[in-house]
Amino acid sequence: MFYDTKLEILDNINFTPVQLIMADVQPYRKSFSFEDGYTLETIHRAFCPLESLLQSNGYVRIGEDIFIILDKKEWSDYVELYLYRCKQDFGLEVEE
Repeated sequence: MFYDTKLEILDNINFTPVQLIMADVQPYRKSFSFEDGYTLETIHRAFCPLESLLQSNGYVRIGEDIFIILDKKEWSDYVELYLYRCKQDFGLEVEE
């Protein structure tokens, strides 16, 4: 694996970075279907070190994009994440 992509693990409340790790991010397609008719399609998967502070349904940032972790699999020496890209304005507050 090539840990060549900066991945920021974000706080789930205010989306501030809590940890910066290097990950191997690859294009990947997998669909998650829910019983109410929604289907989410992941477009990336990331391989990260085991000691990372990652949670399923947590958020990560890669470049300018924010992703939610739809699924996480722990292997013997790494963690595999399935990432769904959030809308561009996700997590931004508008002050009036």
